[in-house]
Amino acid sequence: MFLSVIIPAFNEEARLPITLTATREYLLRHLPQDSEILVIDDGSSDKTAEITRLFAAKHPDIPISVLSYGGNRGKGYAVRYGMLHATGDWRLFCDADLATPIEEYAVLVEDMKAKNCEIGIGSRPLRTSHLLVHQPWYREALGRGFNKVVQMLAVPGIQDTQCGFKMFSAKASAEVFHLCKLDRYAFDAEALYVATKLGYAIAETPIRWSHKDGSKVSLIRDGSRMVFDLLRIRLIHQKLRRAYKKRKDTKK
Repeated sequence: MFLSVIIPAFNEEARLPITLTATREYLLRHLPQDSEILVIDDGSSDKTAEITRLFAAKHPDIPISVLSYGGNRGKGYAVRYGMLHATGDWRLFCDADLATPIEEYAVLVEDMKAKNCEIGIGSRPLRTSHLLVHQPWYREALGRGFNKVVQMLAVPGIQDTQCGFKMFSAKASAEVFHLCKLDRYAFDAEALYVATKLGYAIAETPIRWSHKDGSKVSLIRDGSRMVFDLLRIRLIHQKLRRAYKKRKDTKK
């Protein structure tokens, strides 16, 4: 298997038919015999799993599976579970709303090749990114503020850690997500923090992106938790941070 597309899903019965259709059609055009779609059901109470299985039964030309583990563990847990259970040489996770169109996979691949990176991330604030539909102004402002905190505490130099469109090689996926612990919304920052400490270069790629209504992230409820989790990242990975510092000091 060359490519695994991982879609974390919590109560996504309304969005999944459109997302699965677009993803399947793209893969049929470009990787018809060498790709799979994994929907990671994060304890949904709606028909997320049932809809995915029915879609898979109607379209056997691309392997489509539902992976479940019982209970709602959080998007970070769902992504980690999918990345560690996928079989592809390359593993792309994307949001169930496809705010970043699946066609941006090709853009990400080309940038990763040019920069010789095993990890590539879609990025919205870069000069050549194309935001087709903007978020409400207050969400954009808070997002920029959060990213400044991310750069201070976890991943300096990365302009957008939160875009839900990231690809890892199988090797990078296994090494990075095996060490990750956060189950909720700061999981992206943790994964990139771990990746940099392990020595991986990251290609940050300008992409097309559209805001989609229905976000499950509450600015009031989840904002403070995300900042708290950023502080936890450095504590959780103290040994990794010390090993990274030791390697850097040895190279000097």
